[in-house]
Amino acid sequence: MTTRRQLLQGTAATAAFFAAPPFLRTAAADAPKLKPLPPGQRLQTPKFDALGPGRRYAAGVRPHRSGGVRLSLEAPVDTPKGRKFFIHNYGHSGAGITLSWGCASHVVSHVETAMNQLAAANIRPSVAVLGTGVIGLTTATELRRKWSRLPITVYAKSLDVRTTTSFIAGGQFEPSQIFREYESDAGKVVLADYLRRSAARITELQNSGRREDFGVALRRNYTFDDPQEGFDDFTPRDVVAAPRRMKLPFEKLNANGREYITWLMNPQILLPTLVRELKGGGVLFEARKFTSEQQIRHELAQTIIVNCTGFGAKELFGDPALKPRRGHLVILKNPAELKYFFSGGCTNNVISYMFARQNDIVIGGTVNRNENETRDFFDATDPNDKKICDRLFDNARLVFGGKPDDCVAPPTPT
Repeated sequence: MTTRRQLLQGTAATAAFFAAPPFLRTAAADAPKLKPLPPGQRLQTPKFDALGPGRRYAAGVRPHRSGGVRLSLEAPVDTPKGRKFFIHNYGHSGAGITLSWGCASHVVSHVETAMNQLAAANIRPSVAVLGTGVIGLTTATELRRKWSRLPITVYAKSLDVRTTTSFIAGGQFEPSQIFREYESDAGKVVLADYLRRSAARITELQNSGRREDFGVALRRNYTFDDPQEGFDDFTPRDVVAAPRRMKLPFEKLNANGREYITWLMNPQILLPTLVRELKGGGVLFEARKFTSEQQIRHELAQTIIVNCTGFGAKELFGDPALKPRRGHLVILKNPAELKYFFSGGCTNNVISYMFARQNDIVIGGTVNRNENETRDFFDATDPNDKKICDRLFDNARLVFGGKPDDCVAPPTPT
């Protein structure tokens, strides 16, 4: 039973969370820092044989978008429910958690533009946010921080955040996969802005005294001594510093490697916390399934619609640039409380990563580029799904067993 004291403490925490204006610095004043690992110190590796029997499997679809994230304000449209503005914020591929806060800060600016035009027409503003993944929830959070009394409603077909792709994501700060859509000089500037804004907001959460509530933690990320494009070529050094070259600090895996310092934002902690904070801040949540843009225009009364539906925008808003990127995960317990990432893959070009989070370990690395593969769940009836996950687990065991050359690529999905 919740006591009156606990209720008051929760209310005070919510008030403090929304008291400050949105954090809109364009650079991270404090890049993540951890003390260097002492020379010769070894880190414990997962006991795969002990953890293997209790492993769980998951799968989801990343919303990859050709051309990069769609982050835009459309011209107003007149509907049966009055004049409306549509703002889009989707297509973050494997970097939704990484880019979420930075893109949300841009949405705040777009909403402010829309509100000014509505005010000129004597129309009272209200906002609908579509989606309860990390993009929708961080967007709603930054809007509430900017406007404490603005009516905001979050809509989704399910209000259970555990059903979102975001919830099963690994949670490392890195522009995974999406960076390839920003390879031009101009594109790198845009992506760097998103990353700096996100890093500044995460740093604020980290320093707020409530980092545990949001699943934020610094992590060392180890790789083999090979270029890591997402970090080396697309992430500003004032966000994630240049790596330290070293011998990998594991008993059987001690090849030449690199150590990056980045963040963990654990979505299984972050998303439920954001929902609680938003509800405490007066944001409404409503379960509703939409099948078309026309339905949204005709049924929603809000004057500003922020579309954060991820891959769902392909059908809802007819965006052919959206491509499904299905991936598989293996989840283990973390009884030893390991606190590092390994994203170096294998040494024979087989992709693999292992993220040790607060309470579990996530193993992943698969990307299915088949545009007909849109299953956003692990299919227990598909033996191929199990084979892929089993292979991921076996590859992680090989890597930390000192045999990264023996990894085998997971079977190609059919």
